[in-house]
Amino acid sequence: MKKVLSALLVVLLLAGTMAGCTTGGTSDATEKKDAGSTTGADSVKAVYIEAPYKAADEEALTREILKPVFYENKNGPTIGVTLVGVIQIGDMYFRDSNNNRQLDRFEDWRLTPEERAEDLVSRLTLEEKAGLVLNTLMASPGVINLEDAMVDGKVDFKKIAGETEIDPNNPYASASTSFSYKSVLIGVRAGVARRNSAGAVFAYFNNALEQCVEYAAIKDGGVAIPYTMISNPMSTGYPSSLGMAAAVMGDVAAGGDYSLISDYAKYDAKLWSSKGLDFMYGPQIDLLTDPRWSRNSGTYGEVPEVVANIITELVKGYQNGTNGLDKDSISLAAKHFPGDGAAENGFESHNYIGQWRLYPTEGSLEKYQLVAFQAAIDANVGAIMPGYSRPTRDGVRSASQTYRGVKVDGEEIGNAYNPTVLQTLLRGAMGFKGVINTDSGIISNQTFGAEDLSVEERIAACIEAGTDVIGDRCNIQDVMNAVNSGVLDIKALERANKSKITMMMKMNRFDNPYVDPDNADKVEKEVFAAIEDDIIEANRKSYVLLKNSNKALPLKEASKKVFVKVIRGASSGRGGSQGDPAAPYKELFTAEGYTIVDDYNEADIAFLYVSPSLNNSQQMAVIDLVEGIQVDERNYPDSQELTGNKIICTTAAGINDVPAIAESVHGRGGKVIAVVNFSNPWILTNLEPYCDGLFGQFGGSNTAMMDVITGRYNPTGKLPMTLVSSNEVIAVEWLTEKGVTYEKCVSPNDVPGYDKDQYIDKDILAKVKGGSYAYCDSEGNYYRAWFGLSY
Repeated sequence: MKKVLSALLVVLLLAGTMAGCTTGGTSDATEKKDAGSTTGADSVKAVYIEAPYKAADEEALTREILKPVFYENKNGPTIGVTLVGVIQIGDMYFRDSNNNRQLDRFEDWRLTPEERAEDLVSRLTLEEKAGLVLNTLMASPGVINLEDAMVDGKVDFKKIAGETEIDPNNPYASASTSFSYKSVLIGVRAGVARRNSAGAVFAYFNNALEQCVEYAAIKDGGVAIPYTMISNPMSTGYPSSLGMAAAVMGDVAAGGDYSLISDYAKYDAKLWSSKGLDFMYGPQIDLLTDPRWSRNSGTYGEVPEVVANIITELVKGYQNGTNGLDKDSISLAAKHFPGDGAAENGFESHNYIGQWRLYPTEGSLEKYQLVAFQAAIDANVGAIMPGYSRPTRDGVRSASQTYRGVKVDGEEIGNAYNPTVLQTLLRGAMGFKGVINTDSGIISNQTFGAEDLSVEERIAACIEAGTDVIGDRCNIQDVMNAVNSGVLDIKALERANKSKITMMMKMNRFDNPYVDPDNADKVEKEVFAAIEDDIIEANRKSYVLLKNSNKALPLKEASKKVFVKVIRGASSGRGGSQGDPAAPYKELFTAEGYTIVDDYNEADIAFLYVSPSLNNSQQMAVIDLVEGIQVDERNYPDSQELTGNKIICTTAAGINDVPAIAESVHGRGGKVIAVVNFSNPWILTNLEPYCDGLFGQFGGSNTAMMDVITGRYNPTGKLPMTLVSSNEVIAVEWLTEKGVTYEKCVSPNDVPGYDKDQYIDKDILAKVKGGSYAYCDSEGNYYRAWFGLSY
């Protein structure tokens, strides 16, 4: 809840002064009856309430973070100000965002968001219009904890808002975590927070930037366009995206629903709102279809209907329902449209080596890849983020795709530049009406297909293709140059501006961009207290029991001796920090009453914690659990071409020890229990046959792990992805067709694992254990999506 002051208290405040600022009072104003203002039936006398504070210069501005003054409307939005005035008409209050002492149409909350946006855009200077289409890559508070921002018992403005000197000609140039309020003074109006500071710190940061916005508007004679606070999803202790999918799939399989997702989102939205964060770069709803893709860990798995239901619940929770944005919404930007999961053999699109996405399967775009995005659109998601990648049109690697009867084979250019992807498909066939916000770096780095264009031409290409907001280190002057040189049509820029401003109007950001730091801390404490049990439950639910040979689990024999081994990727820091990586797991077993032994030859139980990694980017990703094998080196980051060299690959250091450990422990009648952390659908041939009990972990907590291992909690999770049976079903071969030389995977990159068998040559499947793309274990169980055992 935002703090609200009565009109009487406001008048009292206006009579006083605050450090470094002067204050004003009230005067008469007229709500004029002309095209530039709103009217009633007749001219109405209005009272003008002067700004609560005045800052003569930048030194006065930064002396302190001002306490905003709030005015409550009975049947309208709360109004919040520091350095601009307020117009009172009867019992209604309006924010005078351009400080011209009259009620302009864009300031009138009685009009529709679209009407207000239309009027505001008509008033903006070219510089203001240019600033609105850019998001800076880094905009984080200067400190994490509030005590670090205190000077002489007060919150220091510059410690919160930064004071790094910037180049006024290019405030977007810096890609470091350093941020300065000075960028706001010269036109920056949106940025991405890259650190999770305390609630009050974020709230003060938000208020400081909004204070700068109002100061700049007064100083330059412009409009106080609120700063948009953006962040990627922030961890609050729940499992990963894959873990949430595993948990909720277990609920659904037991006859339940997806309420776990919407409940989580509602609480998280309260945290965001209290901090002043109003726009999320997420969630990631790419479908997991190529098992080698390094961003599979951020998805909700491979089942289209599951991901569709999850995004619907996320919209419901974060955006306060599915009727569109309102004052209680956190706008989501579902990404990465139209789905980067169909990556060419898993190569990732942050670099040229992964610039292509493939649709070798006719109809796959509509049947699989776009199901979740359509669900997001149907739920009125606020924004869509196009992915970096680009489609192929060489007539070889991809089949022609349609959506609802419309041909949607895009140009061979990145999605943010692609009119077929953004207009024909997203806006047209799918009916999206919200904001299109690019991923970060689209102008300077991921310029696939636009390499030969100038910066101005790239900006123009993005906006004219349908993009509304560009995330990059762009200079406002570059946008202005694009318009002034005729490269960018001003109407396209204004269309983009209207889209973003409409979103902000719907969310009440124009009327009150401020939050209460004290309330932020209070909300943070209340939310974490409220979700503590939910977090524990979600973590437990996220564990998937894959194997339980001879009822090896749950473990009950607390008197037994346990040998603990951590197996992890050569480049991974998971499973332990400095020192013994097995130490956390030894402590867990010790707490249960087990005796830890350092020699597996003395153990009754061998516990293996396996956290593989994809190793490095100089190779095609290996998802087998291997140690010290040789693979072909690629010409990273420029292309997939082979260099002719071999490099060493280790996805699971220590995996070669498993056979000896299992032989020793089994020889004494003991058990081998393993927990595998799945960021990708690892091939388990070198692990599963040696295990009596096997769990899948998807970012779940260690405490929850022990709860399911010991039987305090009966596992219910289900696999959100199909585990790969062998390297044979994801093998690639070099082909040359129609003059195109490429690597073709024997299983299609654009089809989920549970459905791949029908597209794989029967002779290949005949050579694989179980005869399927899905892994078949020693018990005869297939590890397909939706699989999961219980006790």
